This record gives sequence, structure tokens and C-alpha cells, in this order.
Amino acid sequence: MKAPVFCSFLVLGLAAAAHASETLSVVPDSAQALGIVGGRYANLQDASAVRVSPANILQIEKSELLINAAMWNGDISFTQNSGQSVQMNKPWVFPASMYFVQPIIPKRLSFGIGVSTPYGMAASYPHNMSGLLRYALPYSTNLLTVDITPALAVKVTDSLSVAAGLDIMFADLKMRQYYNWGSLGGPFVGSPEGDIQVHGQGWGLGAYGAINWTIAKRHRFVVVGRLPMRIKLNGDFQSTNMPAALPGLSSFTPTSNFNSGMTFPGSISVGYGFDVTDRFTVGFDFKWSQNSSTYDLPLLIGNNQPLLGGATSAVLNWKNSIDLGTGMTYQLDENWVLRGGYLFSENSQPQASYTPLAPANDRHVFSFGVGWRGKTRGVDLTYAYVYNPTRVISGSASIPAGQYDGSYTHQWQVLSLSITQRF
Repeated sequence: MKAPVFCSFLVLGLAAAAHASETLSVVPDSAQALGIVGGRYANLQDASAVRVSPANILQIEKSELLINAAMWNGDISFTQNSGQSVQMNKPWVFPASMYFVQPIIPKRLSFGIGVSTPYGMAASYPHNMSGLLRYALPYSTNLLTVDITPALAVKVTDSLSVAAGLDIMFADLKMRQYYNWGSLGGPFVGSPEGDIQVHGQGWGLGAYGAINWTIAKRHRFVVVGRLPMRIKLNGDFQSTNMPAALPGLSSFTPTSNFNSGMTFPGSISVGYGFDVTDRFTVGFDFKWSQNSSTYDLPLLIGNNQPLLGGATSAVLNWKNSIDLGTGMTYQLDENWVLRGGYLFSENSQPQASYTPLAPANDRHVFSFGVGWRGKTRGVDLTYAYVYNPTRVISGSASIPAGQYDGSYTHQWQVLSLSITQRF
């Protein structure tokens, strides 16, 4: 039996889901944060700081509601060494988020809460893929996460503030792929192809904290730490067109339980902010992410486990990575502000475990934004370009071997809009 095909399906999909921290989450969700993408930890002043740099919410003196919406357009394609080329056929993604900050003692004690989708992926490839790729690459993978982040910030001294928060996250993972039952050989040759699917859901709990220190007039230093979060996924495995004789020859059934899990990496971020003048501010950020916390993934499909050839997990062996960048703000007048930023994000996915569902390389994010602030309302708009140099993969550990060898193009254009209401 071609058990490795099933294993390949699960490894690909789960790898993409667990590695979602290298997809949409690279770019922050508010227009202000995106505008200063590489220098936001010490300088971010909107309510999305609840999740990004929570001690910053002490700067918000009135109750503030922030609503964010964005349009992502992706150009993602994969060309095999054999010459076949496939392109993601659903290039649009529309994430959104909301944050609220309530000062309890203005500038001394503040509470904030956010609802966001910090990790996510929606990969859709053509249904008419041909050759072995048709049965080796899921045509649809969707990871949705919803993160609820309450946080509390306290001013300890005139120069030192601290904050702590919780990550309460829900994850929903769905993957679908064609399966060639005829590849099982013997009496199954000529059987119509089927469709296999896994669907799992789960909750996770994590925590994060921050320290803000005004080291001198106009100079700010910030440290933000986030613990890794483990989410167990429970759901079901389903298949269609399973040959009628197959369950009679083994314990296989068209449906079974599905159990797995993913670890969202812990991280340490450091930010420095400097007010060069009363109008011009610059920031520099550094972030270390512990992607190696996801070394392997469990693959459990109940009584259909023999289809995996005895495997119960898949080794991924991802590497820790760093981000670094800068962001600048120029205040035109009391209402209008211009922003610009750059972020470099290091790839952590080695060639051996590379997947077309989460094409990754060193990333470069360039952003430019504008903001308007009135007495009770504010509007921010930012455009960003996420550039990934074309990556050539050889020696991938796919099944069949080298199936995912080839060149990958992966670019995103992002337009982010934020609306602020103060009470």
C-alpha cells in the first residue's frame, strides 16, 4: 500500500499549520503598527499594543476602541523541477481584529483586551493538478486562529512600567486532498479516486509580559516576552470512495478520529525608541522566535493508523529565527502623521521539511502609512509589500522523494485600515 501518501498529506498540512508564524503573522494587524513595522515595540501608541507591547497602553489616557481590517493579495507559485507549475488560486485574504483599552488610573494603571487572528493560513491550489503532485499536495488547507488577549499594565516608577497578559487561543484546521485508491494495487487498480480530509479544533493558553524603561529623556527601551503555546487538535478523518473491499481486508473505515497538536513559538522581543525631535521619532526592533519548539508533530488517525505505515509523528526540525528592522514617524501637524518601516524576518524552514503549503524564505517587509487624529476619532491607512526572494529547493524529504523540489515565488501586498474611537 502507498501509506507514505497519507503520511505526506498529514505532514504537509500540519507542518503548514504549525509554521503559520511565518505566514500572515509576520505582519502586524493595525495600520499604525504596520506603518512602523520594524520599530513598533517602543513607539506603538494605538490599542493594538495590548498584544504587541502591552505596557504601552499606559500612554492611552481615555477609553479607546480600535477596529482593524486589511486586504491581502498574494502571488504564490511553485514550479517543480519536472516543469509543472501550480499557483495559489485564491489570492485574497481579509483578516480583521479589535482592541479596547480602559485606563483605570490614567497613566498609572490600565486594562486592555483584544480579539485578533495572529496566526493564519489559507492555501488553495488548482483542482486540476496533474501527475504525482495531484495526490501529494493538499488542494485546500485552512488554519483559523482566534486569540483573546486580556492585559494589565502598571506604572511602577516614573521611568519604569510593567505589563502582563494572557493568550487564550482557539484553532481550527481543515485540509483536503485527492487520493488515488488505485495506487493500493491488486484488486483496487482502476478504483475511482477519492477525497480525504482532516478537521481538528482545539484551545490553548499562553502568557506574555513586558517591561518599558525610559532610560533618558526621549529614549525608551522595551522588552516583551511570550511563552510558547501548545494547542491539541481533536476532530475527525474522512475519506470518500474508499473501495468497498478495503475495510474487509483490514480495520480501515471511511471515517476515524483525528488527533494532533501544534506549538506556537515563544519569543523575546527588544525595542528601542528615540524622539529625534518633537516631530520625528525612530525605532529599532529585534525579535528571537523559538521555532525549534515544534520539532515534530503527532499524526493519529485512530483505526486508520496502519495507513501511515506505523508512523505516529513527523519530524519537522525547524530552526529558531530572528526578526530585525526599523520604523519612523514624522508628525506633520497636530492632526496628520506619516510613517515608514522595514522588517527583515529570517527563514526557519530547512529544505528537508519544506512544504508548498507554507512557502518560506527570508522575508523583507516595506511599509508606508499615513494617519489622522482628531479629538475623539482617528483613521490610519498603510500599504506594505512583503517580498520573499525566489527560493530553490533540492533534496526535500517529500514522499515520493524530491516531489517538492523546484522554485518557489511568494509575495504579498497588504492594505491595512484602522479606525479609532475614543470615549
